[in-house]
Amino acid sequence: MTESQTAAGLFDLEEPAHRMALEQLQSELIAWFTTVNSKGEPHAVPVWFLWHDGEVIVLSEPDAAKVSHVRHGSPVLLHLQGDRFGNQVVVLNGTAELSDRSATEWLDEIGDAYGTKYAEGMEESGVGLEPIAEKYSTVIVVTPTKLMAW
Repeated sequence: MTESQTAAGLFDLEEPAHRMALEQLQSELIAWFTTVNSKGEPHAVPVWFLWHDGEVIVLSEPDAAKVSHVRHGSPVLLHLQGDRFGNQVVVLNGTAELSDRSATEWLDEIGDAYGTKYAEGMEESGVGLEPIAEKYSTVIVVTPTKLMAW
């Protein structure tokens, strides 16, 4: 793993829980994406995501609540489920920003990895990568600042 893949040293690869967290960030299909609205109320939704160069990439519909929250500076929490007994949990706190590039523009950079990761989901829903990028055209880039993993 390169330094960018390990979020600039946030992950200690000597720690088994951190290695497991990186593996899950690359392989898990669903994450819970939590933001806070202007009233301080949490908003959590399941999302497809991609771990890319030490950041989390989330494609979203432009008028989704999470996009509005990120636009207004909400902190972000990304949570991976773990196993049914509460082990193998990964929680990332971070900052988020909206990319200047649309999801379609990101496809050259992430399309292969995203398409491979979500091939089964796209096949099941009968929708290809390009229509997904058109519908979920806003790209949220999360920079992790804190890791909790066990």
